[in-house]
Amino acid sequence: MVDRAVIEAIRERIDIVEVISQVVTLKRRGSSMMGLCPFHDEKSPSFSVVAHKGIYHCFGCSESGDVFKFVQQTRGLGFMETVRELGAACGVAVEERELSPDERRKMRARADLHDVCEAAAQFFHGVLMTRPEGKVARDYLSDRGITRDTISKYRLGYAPDHWSALLDHLHREGLPVELALQAGLARPRREGSGAYDLFRARLQIPIFDGRGRVVAFGGRILGGQTRTAGPEAPKYVNSPETPVYQKSKVLYGLWHARAAIQRRDRLVVVEGYFDVLSLHQAGFQEAVATCGTALTPEHLRTVQRLTRTVVAQFDEDEAGMRAATRSLELFLSAAIEPRRLDLGAHKDPDEYIQAEGAEAFEALLARGEPLLDLVIRRSVARHGRSPDAAQRIIDELAPMVRHAEAGSARRLAIVQRVGAAIGQHEQVVEERIGRAARPEVGGPEVARWRGNADLNHLLLLLIHFPDEVRPVLAEVDPAVVGGRETLREAIGLLMQGRALPEVIDDVDDADLARVLHAAAARGELYTAEQAGSAMAEILGRMQLNRISAELAEVKRAIDTCTPADDRSRVLELYRRRQHLQKRRQTLLRTKRQPGLG
Repeated sequence: MVDRAVIEAIRERIDIVEVISQVVTLKRRGSSMMGLCPFHDEKSPSFSVVAHKGIYHCFGCSESGDVFKFVQQTRGLGFMETVRELGAACGVAVEERELSPDERRKMRARADLHDVCEAAAQFFHGVLMTRPEGKVARDYLSDRGITRDTISKYRLGYAPDHWSALLDHLHREGLPVELALQAGLARPRREGSGAYDLFRARLQIPIFDGRGRVVAFGGRILGGQTRTAGPEAPKYVNSPETPVYQKSKVLYGLWHARAAIQRRDRLVVVEGYFDVLSLHQAGFQEAVATCGTALTPEHLRTVQRLTRTVVAQFDEDEAGMRAATRSLELFLSAAIEPRRLDLGAHKDPDEYIQAEGAEAFEALLARGEPLLDLVIRRSVARHGRSPDAAQRIIDELAPMVRHAEAGSARRLAIVQRVGAAIGQHEQVVEERIGRAARPEVGGPEVARWRGNADLNHLLLLLIHFPDEVRPVLAEVDPAVVGGRETLREAIGLLMQGRALPEVIDDVDDADLARVLHAAAARGELYTAEQAGSAMAEILGRMQLNRISAELAEVKRAIDTCTPADDRSRVLELYRRRQHLQKRRQTLLRTKRQPGLG
């Protein structure tokens, strides 16, 4: 944990515009800065940064937050890593609470594993670049067209054809064999004591995490006679999972690709390490690969923060098509609709680049078939085009379609494509999707709370013109704003003068946070001179709505009365109705203000 005052000190000192400008090109528009949102695909800027409030908000996809959240989302860092990094950038010392012995041990263990992986990377790279036994790897890379600059940039290396070359080096560096075992660089001997190197006679490809640290390796056998690798040795040996390396969270090449992905607003997902290296070298530095596993939700959460434009490689064979179908649902759940990279007769992107060149590969990316269309086409091919087949196709595709929000433009576009493929009207398709069996997991999807026009205006005025509107708001019963407890709590904190990011942290309500960020990003709707009267008009309408609701309750109570009821209760209801009607007539004179949706 870190002291709350330290968080607020960083917020005050850090320039959120400077931080976000490292990812987004911002231009001034009124009191805010605008740019293309890094969290979704858009042509016109809808991403707003309000420096004096310390927040950002996208009017297109509703992503919002403060400088801490932005760095976490775009860099893939944890909260404490973000705090330390921003603190160092603005000169705020970050002192965490006293860690327990177990926490301290785990933290130190992770640091030690990073140390041993870095030492191994330096050793392998040195062998490749300078030692005689590295010549076999240098020749191999030269034959594959990998340049010396690429070798250096991606820190390629070579593991000597010895049982303990790395372990001997680590021992000289003062790093114990236990660390090498924990980092997956060595294995214990089956008989007796001691250990041996996992990687032997292999080209070494370091794998980097989101902060550019070496956390694992992919080792490729180079063939020929070796002393330590038998004739049946697999082509690749990869690091096992460790406390610093989880395959489901790491994309090979992402550390080097991040800037290109954001610049070109595109990600190319391929299958192999050499595909990434070859594509980066040819100018396609937005390419990444999974590390020996299928795409996972964790992978796509990382991708989602950088771009929504994805081209993914899937083989033409049946296994490749099954993988494409499985992946599509993950993509759609991340609001990404990918295109398929079809290499034709070429076995992989590396071969394609070598044979056809960069210009042809760019054209290949541009004409990739949407993966959704491919899945629809294959479903039609399996089931046919009869009326019964159409129902089976819709039922099969329904789980994927449901990942798009009902009523959204994205959902409508998907439904239209399904309908066109099977000769059914989009309304028929949508109705059938609603009837299709749903997985028996979780509950019904809960609609987001978005506030309402008057409430969102009230929050806007309170955020941007607190001095002008607090006296007006203080005269009103807090119940008039509605029954949402976190909303009333947030208004109370804003009335106390608390900073918006601090309020959002305290109330811990994601839907309310989105509404507050949207309000903070639209301060140009009023001037300070208009704020007080605008707040009075809004509160008048909110009171009117509350009175109308009370009148409806009184009417229902009167309608249920019988002659046997207590006469005094009936008279009280009529008096209550008369009082509310008088108040309502007074409030109806309030001039209406355009709403904020």
